[in-house]
Amino acid sequence: MCRSRLLIEIEDKTKAWVKTKKESLNFYTEFTRLLVDFDRAYCGSYCYFGYINAWCDLLEEHDIHGLGTAQVEVVLRNKTFEEYQSYFKGYRSQYRKDIRRHRANEVRNTKSFLKKIEKAIQVYSKSEVVRVDLSYLKDCHDLIDIENFYDDIGKFRKEISKREGLFNNLVDYAWALEQGADKGYHCHLLLIFNGHKHQNGWAIAEQLGKLWKQLTAGQGHHFNCHDTEQIKRYASLGILGIGKIHRDCSREVEKLCNAGAYLVNPEKEDQYLRVKHKARMRTFQ
Repeated sequence: MCRSRLLIEIEDKTKAWVKTKKESLNFYTEFTRLLVDFDRAYCGSYCYFGYINAWCDLLEEHDIHGLGTAQVEVVLRNKTFEEYQSYFKGYRSQYRKDIRRHRANEVRNTKSFLKKIEKAIQVYSKSEVVRVDLSYLKDCHDLIDIENFYDDIGKFRKEISKREGLFNNLVDYAWALEQGADKGYHCHLLLIFNGHKHQNGWAIAEQLGKLWKQLTAGQGHHFNCHDTEQIKRYASLGILGIGKIHRDCSREVEKLCNAGAYLVNPEKEDQYLRVKHKARMRTFQ
């Protein structure tokens, strides 16, 4: 059971049940499976997004812990599909409110982020901009919850803050935490280095990936955005904003801003975190 994918499936199913005109043949089977799985992953001290709060309240109302799947289905069948649909519709305003808050946060983050980029790129005449995505091996997704992920990111950020070794010539950096159906919990990371000291973005990204793997006891996985084919694709689309950036080349700086803004793009709504391990947990900085 992948904890990240489970939350996304629960959200997707709830949306579908709220919109549908009629009950599906396997409604109670799916409902039971998801509720049993969620009971195993649920943590009362976590903060959940939108519709998932409906499932938290279901677990608070029905003590199913320790019951078998068949027993749980018997409990759920005490109400009709229409009653459950009405119940989930009651959380529609919560979902919409959380989506609006997510969009507003991303817009605000984008504005502050672009100001930071423009400032950082002026420090040296030439900068080396590095992009790497940090995630986990697929076989490890079911072992990682949001607290594990945030702790791992914390360890990674602590290494960056030392400004030693690999990070000795770092000017500034930004990170954004996300959650996807395939990638699970992951982090988009952008770093701006002194371009007179570093010229090989691919090699830096590889070292970052090795550090991530080390800090996660071998569970970490990374995607090097400086991969040759990826660079060619960016270039062909006219959006190559990583690698060597000259501060006096407005076109390069503009592409950097566009590439960097992807980290906090409010249009990537399906990538938001469905759970936080504390109310004020940072998802971008």
